[in-house]
Amino acid sequence: MFRRIGIIGAGAMGVSLAALTSRHVATTIVVRNRERAGRIERFGARVTGQLDGFGRPTVVGSIEELADFGPDDLLFIATKTTAIADVCRTLASIFDEVPFVVSYQNGIESGRSIIGLLGTDRVARMVLTYGATLLPPRGDGAPVQIRVDLNAPPHYVGGEGAVVHELSRELARSLTRAGLPTEFSADIEYQVWRKAIANAAGNPVAAIIRAPLGELMESPARSLIERLLDEGISVATALGIELGDSYKTEALAPMLAGGKHLPSMAEDVMAGRRTEITQLNEQIVERAREVGVPAPTHEAVIQLIRTFEWRYG
Repeated sequence: MFRRIGIIGAGAMGVSLAALTSRHVATTIVVRNRERAGRIERFGARVTGQLDGFGRPTVVGSIEELADFGPDDLLFIATKTTAIADVCRTLASIFDEVPFVVSYQNGIESGRSIIGLLGTDRVARMVLTYGATLLPPRGDGAPVQIRVDLNAPPHYVGGEGAVVHELSRELARSLTRAGLPTEFSADIEYQVWRKAIANAAGNPVAAIIRAPLGELMESPARSLIERLLDEGISVATALGIELGDSYKTEALAPMLAGGKHLPSMAEDVMAGRRTEITQLNEQIVERAREVGVPAPTHEAVIQLIRTFEWRYG
């Protein structure tokens, strides 16, 4: 059992995690937004919908305040992948020996990026198949609330080496007890690609059209999503990653059940923020070029998302 958990990132994913874990183990979350920090401190955090939990994590305002964490504690990085470099730079400055780190993020290379930037292999990678939305404040006395409209367990955790495998097995058991059904995967790269290809198909289309996945699957955009899936599958196959004959059907199923879930990339575009296109579609295109597989639809959506980012600076 882990002594303490630290969570860096107080968006929908980080807060939902804190709501689940803080009932079972001492949990500290870094929250830079003062209003959100105060509300969590006073009233706690609640996750509803397809996940359910309420907790009262300890709140700190900066990563530096995690400096007393020890090597046997856990630190979850639950920020956007665009913040990985800054987070790792700060962690490296405050720790002689970084605690075990868990990449609680989307993307193909996010976990490997953390390993390289921190110079440690004590990093577990999670593959998460739930979508969470931070709800607007609901008056005085209400906790910070996260709604989960899309959840397709099991979620997966794994990494490289015997030590990280042991950590990941224990973490899978702990998260399952906390209400997030999680399994250890000895081949986390396989799970990463399964999730990333699906995200790279649905998320940018939702961002361009600014519509939920469930709605898109009933629209002409479905054919665009399927083309992105087909290209991603071709790239993975060329890399020797066999996803199985039923993968495309399995990848589409959560989108068909997505209802009103709006992927975070769509939220980023609508808010004028940088997106995670670098960790998704650009990674697929880079591998496509390496193995000589065409990925023109991915290239097109990258340019469209980049145009949104350029427009908003």
